[in-house]
Amino acid sequence: MQANSGIRGRLRRLLHIATGRNSPGTYRDQPPIRWLGKGFWAVADQGLFASSNFVLNILLARWLSPQDYGAFAAMFAVYLLVGTIHTGLLTEPMLVFGSARYKDRLSEYLGTLLGGHLGFSVLSGLLLLLASLGFVLAGSSALSMVLLALTLAGPFILLLWLMRRACYIRLEPHLAASGGALYMILLLAGAYALYLLEWLTAASALCVMGFSSLVVSLWLAVRLHVKRPPSFRRGKLPYNALIDHWRYGRWSVATQALTWAPGNIYFLLLPLWGGLEASASLRALWNCVLPANMAIAALSTLLIPSLTRARGEAGFGTLVRYSMVLFVFGSVLYWLFVGLFHNSLIAWLYGGQYGEDAQLLWVLGLAPLAVGVGSVLGAALRAVERPDQVFWAYAFSSILALTLGVTLMFAWGVVGAAVGLVAYTAATAGVMAYLFSGLNTTSIESGRKHT
Repeated sequence: MQANSGIRGRLRRLLHIATGRNSPGTYRDQPPIRWLGKGFWAVADQGLFASSNFVLNILLARWLSPQDYGAFAAMFAVYLLVGTIHTGLLTEPMLVFGSARYKDRLSEYLGTLLGGHLGFSVLSGLLLLLASLGFVLAGSSALSMVLLALTLAGPFILLLWLMRRACYIRLEPHLAASGGALYMILLLAGAYALYLLEWLTAASALCVMGFSSLVVSLWLAVRLHVKRPPSFRRGKLPYNALIDHWRYGRWSVATQALTWAPGNIYFLLLPLWGGLEASASLRALWNCVLPANMAIAALSTLLIPSLTRARGEAGFGTLVRYSMVLFVFGSVLYWLFVGLFHNSLIAWLYGGQYGEDAQLLWVLGLAPLAVGVGSVLGAALRAVERPDQVFWAYAFSSILALTLGVTLMFAWGVVGAAVGLVAYTAATAGVMAYLFSGLNTTSIESGRKHT
């Protein structure tokens, strides 16, 4: 009885730490219901947008030819690269400066960022247009058409990224989630309409994404009361914002690129080895792993603030271990599911296509296991204010992916790329485990910072 009572007491203590109901008289003593509600809407926002793109990828892989879907997969990787630069220069700095330095002029600040988005869109659009012309000259009309569609739709897609995150500055994640629901309806309805009309291609799918993003972005801009910014001559805000974003963003872009390269480089390089069909096959298999990765990402958004509140408490290490057990257990179950039912799963999702590589789900299914471990340790490192350690973990795994992973891809094709993807996630988790183990746990739980 005493043992059971002790266990219940430890669990209750841990729950209080994670939800911030510890240490009377401090912020932790505030009722967490309000923040749990905002956390719910934040997870819903992530889930709606991620699910929309996930379902679209499944439908395109089912409805399009492997060559057309391979072109979409390759150019979607390019779109994500452009998106990481946009995020590093505009979105991530906005989350830092919008809630502090420019909080008293937030509407004008958001208007300034729209001007920066317009400039970025013009520059990136010109580069993508030149690349599209290059593919025409190289005789690859399929990639050229998809890249041209990306040139037209990309600015609207990235605008939605910006507007979604702007909702978090105003602490209104419910707006972002509402936009996510509207985006899902417009995107999937538009794709289905094109399919019924027999107009669905990789290029038209991107145009539907662009149109859906534009509608939702305009709705969010109105709800966020975005104002026209003052000119450079009439106010200092645009100039100060430009300087702040450049100083912060140039480092953020480097970190964002490290997270992009290992997970997307194979979709760009595989067509050189086995044609667009090879890229389509890898993307179709990777789609089966994405639900687990998306669930881990959504839960991780709540884990960082919980660990931050627990820092300085004896329960910090316990919360890390319990979170690790939860993520690992769920990932192992998912791995067994996609591995045991790989043939049935691929046949059901894609109508008989891509079945020749279905057994690779035994390999790719291991990725969420490593992602879960890395997410917990990455959240712990950020909670103790060591984002530099996270950077070095991604730097090492990126080097591994661009050397060993690419070598395996050219040697074994889709099999090598699958091994490379899993090796990248495993390397990231392994380096984070090594770096976290080198921190002084006693120092962490006493609330002292590390230098």
